[in-house]
Amino acid sequence: MIRSAHEADLDDIEKMINDFVRGHPAERHARSHSALREAYFGAVPVANLVVAVNRGAVVGMAQWTRTYDMFWSMYGGNVDWLYVCAEERGRGVVVAIVAEICAQVRRADGEFLHGGGDDQVKRLYERAAIGRPTNECHLSAEAFQVFADLAGLAPREIIRRLPHAQLNRVPPRQRR
Repeated sequence: MIRSAHEADLDDIEKMINDFVRGHPAERHARSHSALREAYFGAVPVANLVVAVNRGAVVGMAQWTRTYDMFWSMYGGNVDWLYVCAEERGRGVVVAIVAEICAQVRRADGEFLHGGGDDQVKRLYERAAIGRPTNECHLSAEAFQVFADLAGLAPREIIRRLPHAQLNRVPPRQRR
């Protein structure tokens, strides 16, 4: 069964996140149960969380957020964090989750879905989606904080003070 997540699913979702993060640099990073609850079930949720349930346990998940494409003048959805437990893979759980997200995006007046993934879902993408090479990146940790500190400066000064990429791996220092 594929459905919107409920707060009662949080323990199962947390277990999946801990499995999902294995081998990632964030594997040993402490994650807060209360922050997870607030992110999806608090007063201002960051995204819509969809789950796959088998025999009462959550076995897959993905989140989507509403977006607007100004070139095409239409609403759609961005999908992230698509994950299925290893023992459930190969059973069509991914396509069922994506279909439900498409239905939810359509109910929110959306007309497209945008997302990405690794080579494990490449066959699905090649069958149903249009892809193109991208240069995705992230800015985080102290590098993000340094960049935020540059707001309001002249562009030339911002360029002079750009943070080094290594700062993405340095915990941010406290700021006021």
